[in-house]
Amino acid sequence: MADEKDVAAAGEKRERPRVIVTTDIEVDDMNSIVHLALYLNELDVEAFVYTSSQYHFLGDGEHTLGQVNPHWRTKGRRSYEWERVPHEPDPEAGSLTSYRPFPEGWLERLWEGPYAAARPHLCENSGGYPSPEELLARTYVGNVAFEGDVRAETPGSRVIERAIMDDDPRTLWLLSWGGMNTIVRALMSIAEKHRGTPEWDTVRERVCAKVRVLGVADGVGQDNSWLDHGKPLFPDLTLWRVPFTYGGYVDAKLAQEDSIELFRAPWPQERLISGNGPLMAEYKLYGDGKHYEGEPERFQFGEHARLDWGLEGMEPMVFSPGDFMAEGDSMTFIPLLDTGLRGVDDPSFETLLGPMFRDGEKPSVAAGSPFERPAGNPNPFLRAFQEEFAARAQWCAHGFDECNHAPVIESVTPDLTVGAGEMAAVHASASDPDGNALLARWCCDPYVSRYSGEKDLDSWEAPGLSALFSVPADARPGDRFVLRLSVRDVAERPLTRYAEVAVTVR
Repeated sequence: MADEKDVAAAGEKRERPRVIVTTDIEVDDMNSIVHLALYLNELDVEAFVYTSSQYHFLGDGEHTLGQVNPHWRTKGRRSYEWERVPHEPDPEAGSLTSYRPFPEGWLERLWEGPYAAARPHLCENSGGYPSPEELLARTYVGNVAFEGDVRAETPGSRVIERAIMDDDPRTLWLLSWGGMNTIVRALMSIAEKHRGTPEWDTVRERVCAKVRVLGVADGVGQDNSWLDHGKPLFPDLTLWRVPFTYGGYVDAKLAQEDSIELFRAPWPQERLISGNGPLMAEYKLYGDGKHYEGEPERFQFGEHARLDWGLEGMEPMVFSPGDFMAEGDSMTFIPLLDTGLRGVDDPSFETLLGPMFRDGEKPSVAAGSPFERPAGNPNPFLRAFQEEFAARAQWCAHGFDECNHAPVIESVTPDLTVGAGEMAAVHASASDPDGNALLARWCCDPYVSRYSGEKDLDSWEAPGLSALFSVPADARPGDRFVLRLSVRDVAERPLTRYAEVAVTVR
């Protein structure tokens, strides 16, 4: 017989994650910002902060990169002037006074124009979207002069410092979309005020307990400032990653089999942009004719639909006009979204991009090799997430009755303790705000289950909201089986929600 554990019910609505975004406003960042704007009712984004990176910096009108930061990573002008570029930093880049400067004020113009036009429709579909005035007040300039520049405090570094040191008990997620230098400058300011004082150890412990940094590709970011300055001060600060990516420049060529058509023309234009108002009109696709201010010809993907980094060993790729272009940084906010998956609160469960893990480690959640998924579908949530993008994009210019909204899952069976060979009964209730029919299915997720026996967990599934799971007779005490419920509505632009129940063997 199963025993219910006294835990918060799976599927219970959690508080909004507290977030600060730092961005170098590269073209893929712009797309990520547009996508993130659709979820400003789900995330408490306290600040948007301009920062620099090895790819973009504005200069200060006085110095060169080499004078400010002799430990640069930028590939410099050769990244767009040479036919093929070595992967190493450009030794001549120290003479740069600026590099591919991003358009200043881009965020402010987005809030005042396209977002302001979309907000009434967004609010009709779901409450909680901040006003343009609120977003303007939350937009700051950080350390933008040079790659890795941590010389001085800036408005952006100070707002990060204040958020780290305030009394808000929530985890503070710092999303690094460019260089880490503005985040690092905030940490340096904290250290300068407290290091050498009796409270320093307490302050450092508090910072490391409160702050989590989510970066792209790795936890280091797009400069060396974390390794040079941040890590020596806060070696225990947690830098987090996820195993699965989203929004890469090559997704229209290489996305997984079950969802690749959602990244190829004409789907992005028809589903994301057409008829969805000025906010989604800001979204950029390969070959869509958009010109990117400050970028050299090689990186004008809207004008030539050709991806050519110029790097040795990497051949150019040609795309069809209208293919998905990139969201290189959305993988930092996607794991925080509340779709019913439990991974943001407990790394032993899933997020939409797989279970979170500390940078430099591998997820210790599954027997066998980590990151194993069925061939052709490594991320089982990708298609549903892209479908949700299309549904939310429609919210930007249409009323509630014209749009689709997510199913609601409630009354989920709490986590269970079960003996080997016994049955575990799981159940949930679900409803749809639009009155759509619902398709419900339980499965066992072998990726975040712990089991060393012989039974094929991937083969078990049960339709409907109720299911019986037979715990394998060869399961050992402490083994854990994660049962996941998916509920998808039957709609032109479908939406999916989840619940997860852990069944532990006693």
